[in-house]
Amino acid sequence: MQSWHIALPIALLGSSVSGCGDGELAASEVDGASRADAVLRSPGGGEPAGDSGRSEASGSPCYPFDQPSPAALRGSEKKAFAWYFPPYPVSIDNRDPSGDWYARWLSPDGGGGEYADTGGQLRDRPLFQRPPRPESLWRQLDFEVEIRQAIAMGLDGFILEMSHRKVHSDDRFNQVGKMLDAARAVDPGFRILLGPGFPKESNATPDELAETLLSYTGHPSVFRLPDGRVPIATFYPERPASSGGKPLSWWKALRSKMRARGVEIAWFPVFLSRTSRDKIPDLDAWYDEIAGYSIFDGKFVSQGASNATESQNARARGLTWVARTGFQDIRVRKGDYVELKHWEPSNSRTLRTLFDHAIGGDAPWINVVTWNDYGETQTAPSQARGYAVADLIAYYTTWFKTGAAPAITRDALYYFHRKQHTNAPYDRTRQTAGAFKIAAGPAAENNVELLAFLTEPGRLIITQGSDTRVMDVTKRGMTSFIAPIVPGTTPAFELQRDGEVIVSLTSDTRIEREVVYQDMTYYAGGSLECERPE
Repeated sequence: MQSWHIALPIALLGSSVSGCGDGELAASEVDGASRADAVLRSPGGGEPAGDSGRSEASGSPCYPFDQPSPAALRGSEKKAFAWYFPPYPVSIDNRDPSGDWYARWLSPDGGGGEYADTGGQLRDRPLFQRPPRPESLWRQLDFEVEIRQAIAMGLDGFILEMSHRKVHSDDRFNQVGKMLDAARAVDPGFRILLGPGFPKESNATPDELAETLLSYTGHPSVFRLPDGRVPIATFYPERPASSGGKPLSWWKALRSKMRARGVEIAWFPVFLSRTSRDKIPDLDAWYDEIAGYSIFDGKFVSQGASNATESQNARARGLTWVARTGFQDIRVRKGDYVELKHWEPSNSRTLRTLFDHAIGGDAPWINVVTWNDYGETQTAPSQARGYAVADLIAYYTTWFKTGAAPAITRDALYYFHRKQHTNAPYDRTRQTAGAFKIAAGPAAENNVELLAFLTEPGRLIITQGSDTRVMDVTKRGMTSFIAPIVPGTTPAFELQRDGEVIVSLTSDTRIEREVVYQDMTYYAGGSLECERPE
């Protein structure tokens, strides 16, 4: 959510695309296609799916449980969103993946060698990769892929980070209309919650933000509350005034301007952290003006319990707590300084703990942080993790919405581990920016996790070379089995019953003894195979 430093080719900057209200695209956005094509076209053709459609697209055979249909999940009052970060869509430039911007960012030599001292700008990219699309609406078609993936995970929508300007200098932020039309084309039940930024100039008024919001609030894919209000989720509004933060009076003025134009908004600030939130001098007055709130910070296991306490606190104030959850935060960034840092997620445990406390605390909404910020916190199907994280989120969103842990109907194994020990030697003549550092929280861990979903008791085995670890599980359900990583091996996993191998799985990622560049990413994979949304 903070990767604003990304260098882009001139062709992606300075677009003349402008927003357009009531769900229509401006002529320049249609790029020669008809308006009907702009609204209805999808990779598979045909009409948009209805709210009760796509039950097979959710793909229960993909999961160790039988997932309810999208319509059934949406019948719950509880809502699950993922934060969408526009700088990292499926494709930046509609080029072949072997030579696109992701390929450059993943390479130490990409971008003119700017990141040669860190090993590249990114460590992961979207799993869905494709040849260049011939369609003029290729950006919308790519959004449709991600929307289908999100629906399959049980999500109700995206919280779309967007500019306060109708036209942003980075053209990737100028695709709000296409995202809304993609949602309508795929499934009218999938909604986009607007997450606008705000001007940082000290003398900036709310007028420009109001006009930008009004360009989109009439679109049928914009998420609304049952009473008709349009929620807006603003990231880090409590920032100091010296960094562009605005007083409460500024936000009240925005509400008044929107109301005067016939649109009632509901403010859902996403505070950076509990600490920064609690430093707001007039915090009680803020609580009186907001409809609910979330907190971005939640990067390690011990922060999970606050999902329950914040839910209780919000409920006492009549507010909606948007519990946050996520998998891992790792950053390679340059600006005024080099930033090589990460937080320890303890394999899948942080994600599971955040969900556990959100469910236990009866949180009404969830915000997955983030869907696709590959510079920080991605959870979408990705090259490094396949569908493992997505499948785990699907399990928990079903639990969150139905109120009961899903019954396990298929044996399945998932793994989570790094490709190196965090202290593995690296080439200091190449990675000259220094070593990755833990930013806060617990020290780095170096374990392989086998997360097993069992229909009945069984024996779990983790094999790394000559090192074999065994766990006998005496109950059905989900079980986490941890073993220290063994460098120089490729982990293999088994589920056995009565000496017979029921499921076997080998990691796609070898654990190296030494590396050229450090990579603190947790890689992942799973045993279930099925047709996935594309």
